[in-house]
Order: sequence, then C-alpha cells, then structure tokens
Amino acid sequence: MSSDIFADQPTEPDLLAELYDLEHDDVVEDFAFYGEMVERSGPTVLDLGCGSGRLFSALLRGGATRVVGVDGSAALLRRAESRIAADEELSVASGAGMIRLVLGDVRSLGPLGIGERFSLAIAVGLLPHLDGPEEALRLLSGVRTLLRRDGLLIIDDVGPALLPSRDLPLSVDWRRQLHGREVVRRSELMRRDAPEGLRVAFSTIVDAVRPDGTIARLPSSHRLWYPTQEALAKVVAEAGMAVELQYGSHDLDRLHPDSERRIFVVRRATSAAGDRKR
Repeated sequence: MSSDIFADQPTEPDLLAELYDLEHDDVVEDFAFYGEMVERSGPTVLDLGCGSGRLFSALLRGGATRVVGVDGSAALLRRAESRIAADEELSVASGAGMIRLVLGDVRSLGPLGIGERFSLAIAVGLLPHLDGPEEALRLLSGVRTLLRRDGLLIIDDVGPALLPSRDLPLSVDWRRQLHGREVVRRSELMRRDAPEGLRVAFSTIVDAVRPDGTIARLPSSHRLWYPTQEALAKVVAEAGMAVELQYGSHDLDRLHPDSERRIFVVRRATSAAGDRKR
C-alpha cells in the first residue's frame, strides 16, 4: 500500500515518493491483467492506494471511462499529477473528467465523500500495510458500499514464495541511479508468526546523493501484515463479500505454495434490502 507508506516518516516526502517510483515504475507485468479485469467487470474503477498512478494507463486501455485513485500520501499524489501532465493519453483523459485523485485514508472511505459506485475496485500491495483483521474489515466494508451490486474487488499482494522465512539483518538490497546519481537502500526485517498471519517489522535506510553532492539519508519503518488464506477469507465474508477466484500470478496460474503473487477476486455478495445498482 502507498496510502500510509510515508505516514509519520520524519524525512523528505517528495524525495521518498520519487524513490518509490524509482523502485516501482519498472513493474509492468500486471498491466494486461488489470486491463482484462476492466473489460470483464465494467468501466468504472476505484484504485485504492493508487500511489503515483502506475496503473492508470493500463486501466484506461482496458476500457475504463472513470478512474478514482485514493491515496494517503500527498507527495505520491503530486507525482500522479505530474505523471498525468506528462502523458498525452492521461492528460486528455483527466481533462475529460475520467481521472480523479482523492487524498485520504483508505481505511475510512466514507468520510472522503467519493459519492460514486464502481464496477471494479483494486487494492495492489495494500493489505500488508493494514494492522490486522480489524483494519482490513474497515477497508473492505467501506469498499463494499462503493461497489455496484455486481462489482468486483481485486486484492493483489505477494504470494507464499516471497514471504520472508527468517529475520534478515541490515544489508544493501539495491543500488540504483536517480538523475545520474547513486541511490543505495539498506533494509532489515524481523518476522513473527501470529494466528492471523505473518507479522513483519520492516525498516529501510536510503542514502541518496543530492545535486549539491551531499547525502540525503532517509530512514523509514513499517509494520506489515500478511494474513493467512483463512484469515483473509474470514474478513472478506465478514465484510459482506465472497472470494470468487484465487490466482498465483497475473497470468492466472493456480495459487500454490510456490506462487509469487496471491490474487483474490472478490465478489460483492448479494445486496441487502434497499441496496441499489447504479
């Protein structure tokens, strides 16, 4: 999730957002999947924890006529605005009112006043940043109220094969170039098994060379939660929805212990009396 990824971090949010894109903008293998999901479910999309809008183009090319992106990081939404302005397709769509950015907490969607219903909601990398089943229930309950009666929710996170099997000491996990200057990230993690899933304390230190040659040191820390299959299915049911399909990749492979992704396709359950399809 990017919605709270920089919350309470004392360092430079705009530089952190740029580094977030440096790490994620090369991820394109899910574009076709999300385009196909738009074709299947319908053209109105709620992108939860949208970050800087990495998926916007893929959603539009899949036939989306309305994309609402919600994120809790103002810095990432500023980058989304820059992405839209720099891309002709996105710029035209935004000018036609097809893209809307909303700053707010995805765990409290009601107060954001979105005022629309959607055929598809997507939550990519979002769930691990929630602090357990209670927050997940708040999120999913809020999503349900914003889905059409036949709407779908995609929950897309890392799969069993990529979950940490042991604690990892502080060490360099990547070196990259940003504007021709080196960026180095070090990270460490401590894991703990819990009844509701795997709990991970994840910390990073990024050293980035500024234009004047000085070093910006950017520490951050996150508490991550990777729910068990059973815990996630239970929360989905409590929120009035049902798991329709499970995949282990964006190529629709079966979910198994060696899967690098865990993708749940969730159907909004039969509406309670008084619900209306819009």
